[in-house]
Amino acid sequence: MIHKRRAVRYATVSVLLLSLAVVSISAGEPPEGQTAQERRIEIMIRNYDFMLAQPGPIRLGGPTVIILRNQDIVRHGFTSPVLPSLQLLVEGEGLSAYGKGVEGFYVDPGKTLVIHLTPERAGNYSFRCDLHPQMKGELFLLEVPAA
Repeated sequence: MIHKRRAVRYATVSVLLLSLAVVSISAGEPPEGQTAQERRIEIMIRNYDFMLAQPGPIRLGGPTVIILRNQDIVRHGFTSPVLPSLQLLVEGEGLSAYGKGVEGFYVDPGKTLVIHLTPERAGNYSFRCDLHPQMKGELFLLEVPAA
């Protein structure tokens, strides 16, 4: 009986881990002569919530694009404690910005923001909307050795 409870508990933990660890990092570099392909993560904002629409593996130290689509009828913020330390290129309708030290962005209703960055460390990347405190999200970047 105890053995069965442990098995169920471990199965539950595995499912939770898989749902949270939606983005993984494969360590390694592209073959010589090839440039690193940009990896994409798409996040939708809908009903005052962040939803991961297109998860995908990314590479630690490789170019990454976060596509943020606001499908609500109100403006939302996107801020993270890691943003100020990252070199960013940000593009939106009529907007282009680059550099370090950016604390966050606002995305108007129906608009899309594209953030180009290079993740430099594995770990937890939390983000939130500074206009609506209940809106929070996290990306867990796990280092998985390449085969």
